[in-house]
Amino acid sequence: MLNRNRPLEGQVTVVTGATRGVGKGIALALGEAGALVYATGRTLEAGASNWPGSLQETAGEIAQRGGRCIPIVCDHGDDASVKRVFERVHDEQNAAIDTLVNNVFAAPSHMPVNVPFWELEDGLWEDLLRVGLRSHYIASRCAAPKMVARRKGLIVKTSSGGAVRYTFNVPFGVQKAGVDKMAKDMAHDLKPFSVAAVVIWPGFIKSEKFLAQPDRIPPPLAKRIMESGESSEFAGRAVVGLAADPAIMEKIGRRHLVAELAQEYGFTDIDGRIPAAPSRV
Repeated sequence: MLNRNRPLEGQVTVVTGATRGVGKGIALALGEAGALVYATGRTLEAGASNWPGSLQETAGEIAQRGGRCIPIVCDHGDDASVKRVFERVHDEQNAAIDTLVNNVFAAPSHMPVNVPFWELEDGLWEDLLRVGLRSHYIASRCAAPKMVARRKGLIVKTSSGGAVRYTFNVPFGVQKAGVDKMAKDMAHDLKPFSVAAVVIWPGFIKSEKFLAQPDRIPPPLAKRIMESGESSEFAGRAVVGLAADPAIMEKIGRRHLVAELAQEYGFTDIDGRIPAAPSRV
């Protein structure tokens, strides 16, 4: 059973892409659990984007829950911007990062659904993989050396069932599959140093973007999300459970469904239920 009394007190975490969606939900849960959260993203202030959510809002909500969050503006499509984040965190925290959550994802304003790859707009491949895959790699490279030196650390990557089945379009699925494979192979390299790498799969998320414009999703899928989707904080509670698990090294290199972790660690979604786990195939 997960200890709900701030089990991560004193830990330092970095959550990429924490302005909204799953990243924000993870940041909120980690902050509430006692961790100091460095939250990254491009939108610092409310109203600076066409979408709801900002780093300042994430930090404010964490503060309301008794936690601490330091927002850092970062363009995850720029390697140098990512590296500056970790230089700052290592400098301010004496090189101590306990958990890195690679969550950032460059969602287009309109995600093509069931559009053949030869008809997709130019640049979608680069946009999805540069941020949603390459940035995960760069951030992990920045965090890993200090974790290895300390013989302690956890790298969590967020992915989805798009890694194993057709979802939306070809570039989307390739990006998700790459995240899963990266976590598995990084776990191989990190295991001798007692540093863990895992991937989590949330289900369908009732995100701010979805709630703001549900008509952008095909009606059958939108209905399913509204009826049985997860909150973004459900994934956050899963990350708290992983970060607090003394046997985390037994879970390395594998994909973990958030709903299955809820059963194992004894947490629920914010509405008190445990959503059904998505298919692994």
